[in-house]
Amino acid sequence: MIRKKIAVFVALLSVASMAIAGCGSTAGNSTGQESKTTEATQAQTQNVAQDSKYIDNLKSKGKLVVGCKADVPGLGYYESDTDSWSGLEVELAYKTAGILFDVTPEEAREKDMVEIKAVTVADREEMLENGDIDCMLATYTITDERQEKYALSESYYTDYIGLMVRDSGASKDNNSLGSNDIHSIADLDGKYIGVPRNATTREHFLNYIDTMNTIKVNPIFCEYESYSQLFKALKDGNIDVMSVDVSILSGYVDSSTKILNDRFAGQHYGAAVLKKNAALLEYVNKAIE
Repeated sequence: MIRKKIAVFVALLSVASMAIAGCGSTAGNSTGQESKTTEATQAQTQNVAQDSKYIDNLKSKGKLVVGCKADVPGLGYYESDTDSWSGLEVELAYKTAGILFDVTPEEAREKDMVEIKAVTVADREEMLENGDIDCMLATYTITDERQEKYALSESYYTDYIGLMVRDSGASKDNNSLGSNDIHSIADLDGKYIGVPRNATTREHFLNYIDTMNTIKVNPIFCEYESYSQLFKALKDGNIDVMSVDVSILSGYVDSSTKILNDRFAGQHYGAAVLKKNAALLEYVNKAIE
C-alpha cells in the first residue's frame, strides 16, 4: 500500500513538473512575441513620424517641385514663346499641390506653389535621386523593377508603344534610309529603330516579337537622348522608325510622317517619389482619383 502511494505521488510530481515546464515555455514565447510586436510598433511609429515631418517640411516650404517632360504635347509640354507648361501631368502636379497645401489647383498655379522642372528619359531618375525634384510625373511606366527602386502612385494613364515612319508619299530623298517599304511590324527586319535612352521600348519590342510565332524580325536599335532628337533622326533618314508611346508619337506626327497601326506593350504611367518620401503619394493618388 505504501509503495503504491509513493508511486502515485511520484507520478503526480512528474505531471506537475511537465505542466510547469510547459507554462515556462509558453511564457518565454509570449515574451519574445511581445518584444517583436513592440519593435514593429516602434518602427511603424518612427516611420509615421518621419512621413509627418517630410510633409510638414513641404507645407512649410510652400512649394512642390515636380519633374515633367517638356516635349510631349498633351502630357507634359513647355512652350518657350509663352513660358508656359501644359498637359495632363502638369495638371496633376497642380492638383496634387492644391490638395497638399489646401488650396484649389488654380490658386496653386497663381501662387507659384508648383515649380516644374524639365526632365528627360535619360535624367529623370537621377534628378529624383539627387533631390532636384520632389516628385516625377514624366510618362514613367510602372514596372516591377521600378517599384523596387521607388515608391510609385496608382496609374493615371495607359498607353501603348507604337511605330512612326516617314510617309512614302512625302519621301523625296532616294539616298535616305527612308521608310517606303515599312507598312507593319513585320517589315522591320534589318531596319533601324530609334528608341529613347533608358526607356523600356527595346525590351518590350523584343518581348512582343518573342510571343509572336508569325513574326520573325531582327531590327537594329539606336538610342537617342530626347524625343526631338529621335524625330529629327527620322526626318533626316538616319533611322527607319521612331518607336515610343503612341501619345508621344501623336505630338510629333506631321504631313511627312505617319503612325502605323501596330500597337504593343500597354504602358501604365505612374508618379514616382523616393521611398523615404512615400507619404507624398497619398496626395498624388487623391489627385489622380
